Amino acid sequence: MHPRPRPLVTLLLLALASTLALPGPSSAAHSEGLIAFGRLHDGLADIMVMSTDGSDPHIVPLGDPAETFGIPVWSRDGSRLLISHVVRFDGGGNLLPFRPATVRPNGSDYRLLTIPSGPFDMDCPAWSSTGSHILCGFGGDPGVFRIRASDGGNATRLTTAPTGTGDLPTDTSPDGRQFVFLRFMDDSNGNGQVGVFIANRDGSGIRQVLPFGIAQAHEFATAHWSPDGRSIITSTTAGRLVIVRADGRGMKELTLDVGTTDYFAFEPNWSPDGRRIVFAMFRNGQEDLYTAAADGSKVMQITNTPDFENGPDWGASDH
Repeated sequence: MHPRPRPLVTLLLLALASTLALPGPSSAAHSEGLIAFGRLHDGLADIMVMSTDGSDPHIVPLGDPAETFGIPVWSRDGSRLLISHVVRFDGGGNLLPFRPATVRPNGSDYRLLTIPSGPFDMDCPAWSSTGSHILCGFGGDPGVFRIRASDGGNATRLTTAPTGTGDLPTDTSPDGRQFVFLRFMDDSNGNGQVGVFIANRDGSGIRQVLPFGIAQAHEFATAHWSPDGRSIITSTTAGRLVIVRADGRGMKELTLDVGTTDYFAFEPNWSPDGRRIVFAMFRNGQEDLYTAAADGSKVMQITNTPDFENGPDWGASDH
């Protein structure tokens, strides 16, 4: 199976449904950094960057459009964005395999990372800690691979997914010694499940952090390391955010301070200092982006559009 399936139409329909208006973005004090995210547009995704209070959203120009669930990921130094996978067509209008790309936040120095004899689709949502390499899941050849961030070369296998499963890396530890990845599989009823795993930088020492069936699967699946290296945040199949220690102990569900339990939150990520989180959430018939304190309190809505938005990543500094 491919590490990340093609778009789920039913989820998109939910994302685009807007039955009740929500309050506008918060006017809270501007926090350090920028938030990058994807916004669904005409069946593809615009890659957006905005201030952490939701102000000044603007499109990052790309040489190739991002796929519907293509997401942006800041390099550790904040100088570049990795686009997990972009869409290309041949001269006859046929869809070519997905490939990652990197770009500066202003749209300059766009680099499509192609592997001419590579796998079918590539999904590459994680940088190495130094920014010299990126980590990918390869469609048709399940496992985690490392490639050069400059040109996509020197593909090196890090994990081999068991038959009937697929691996997708989602983050590297702050010290660069480990990475976290998701292993996708189908249960006996054919329903997709995901387990959260950690491995050493070279792919050795694989250990499971969360069992299959807890974390959200499909396009909403993700897991991110806290800046202090102690914890990993992800979302559950029920649309709740959870934090678990990197050794797999002490899983804790965050209670989001939104005045109701009728919500579906997903794709959480950390602020650079670890004091806040950013995430996407369906609430009151509309999906938008939010921030909150790391304990789930002080929730702030930072987008308010009928468009589907996902993959928020909080960059380390203004650019």
